Formats: sequence, C-alpha cells, structure tokens
Amino acid sequence: MHTIELTYSKKLGLPNYSSHSHSVTIRTELADLSQLEKTNAELYARLQASVDAQIVKAGHLPGETRLPPPANPAPATSALAGDEWACSPKQRALIEKIVAENNLDKAAVENLAQERFKTGVKTLNKLQASSLIDELIETHQRPANRGRAYAGRRS
Repeated sequence: MHTIELTYSKKLGLPNYSSHSHSVTIRTELADLSQLEKTNAELYARLQASVDAQIVKAGHLPGETRLPPPANPAPATSALAGDEWACSPKQRALIEKIVAENNLDKAAVENLAQERFKTGVKTLNKLQASSLIDELIETHQRPANRGRAYAGRRS
C-alpha cells in the first residue's frame, strides 16, 4: 500500500488589510501506483470544489456593516442599473469599467454572478465582488496585459 496526501488551499485578499483562506487535506491509501494520476486528478477536483464552495462565505469583514439580504433579486435586464450596490464603491466602479471597456453584455455578467454566487451583481458582498472582478479580468483582459493589474486596480 502507498499513502498519498493532497492539500488544496485558497487565500483571498480582502479590504482593510484582511484576508480569507481555507484549505482541505485528505490522506488515502493507493494499492496500485498505476492509478496515481487518475486518483490524484479526481481527489484534486473534489478538494477544489469543496474549498471553493466554502470560501465564498466570508463572514464578517473588518469595518463592514452587515447588510440584510435583498427581498427580491434584481432581474438580469437591470443588473448594472440603479444606485445601490452591496460591494464597495471602488468595486462597483471597476465592475462597470470592465463591462464598458470590453463591451460585455450586462445580462451575461448578471448570469455569471447568479451562477457563481446565487445572487445578482448589485447584491454581491465585497468578497464575492472581488472574485467576480478577478474572473472578469482573467476572462476578458487582452493577452498582452495578462499578469499586470487591470487599469485602475491595484495588485
């Protein structure tokens, strides 16, 4: 028998010099080393899904006032319209800037937020908005600029 141990960890930077991290470790025995690659891939995917499902629950953030959940989520057609957002003003401005500069469909961005966080863009908390921004930058930033901070965003 061979013992393998896998750990998946994720850390997200948050406002006010805070961070949020979560990791999961699993140890198992493997009778046949020829199954290592397959077992490794399967376990890694399960660990990643487990961590990702938990890390979206930020809990209390320093300096944050807790907002009550919205009574009715905004429909996709008005996702980025209106004046009240749950995330920070800087996050809102950056989301709007990325959408405008890349000519993104607002309904598609709204659907992405619904898929990832089960809530609309305007009701994303700071942690969720940060994750959405990261995904939008990674998906829509031009290849020549990859690895650099998005214009107006500090790394």
